Amino acid sequence: MCCWFLSEGLVVITDYVLLTPIAYTLAAKYNITNEALIGALCIPVGMGNIIGSNFAGRLSDRMLISWRKYRGGVWVPEDRLRATISGGLIFAPCSIIASGIITQYMESNTVNMIINFVCLFFNGIGVSVLFNPSNAYLVDILHSRSAEVTAANMACRNLVVALSVGFIIPSLNTFGIAATFTIAAVIAWIGFGFTVAVIRYGDRMRAFVDLGFSTLEDN
Repeated sequence: MCCWFLSEGLVVITDYVLLTPIAYTLAAKYNITNEALIGALCIPVGMGNIIGSNFAGRLSDRMLISWRKYRGGVWVPEDRLRATISGGLIFAPCSIIASGIITQYMESNTVNMIINFVCLFFNGIGVSVLFNPSNAYLVDILHSRSAEVTAANMACRNLVVALSVGFIIPSLNTFGIAATFTIAAVIAWIGFGFTVAVIRYGDRMRAFVDLGFSTLEDN
């Protein structure tokens, strides 16, 4: 369970690495000094979160139903997590790497700025595609303690972010934008590796310590 909580926290770091120093990265790159416009730079990520949330919920339900049918009616809650692969493996980490390269090395023009906004948009999608199936998975496996496990998940995720956010600006000053964003992507891949471990070995993890997990009869 701790392995799973850590996974979300490590992937969401990409969001904070993009947004926390945005006044010193994107705004500085494109000579944006107005505070309202600097705040508006966060909109692409928010739009990605909204669209990704709607898409991810339906995708995870379909993934669970299709795999249950494939298994002959056997319910395996980890099948829901297969819907997170595109977000955790591709969208979130790859978009932040692309944004770092564009921000540090490419010319400051309208076309590159739009491409950068697209990167932020896909990062928002990627994080949401990971979050929604993950939160539903926790409820799936612990129906009787869904509020507790959801709260524990959020607390662990926010703790990881809180411990990490203070290193963002120093890292930018020391290593540069592209390198810092790439480091965040690597951390996200490591975090998604925990998700892959849960998909593959989740049944054994749940059997190791019984917290009152839901069973096939409950679902």
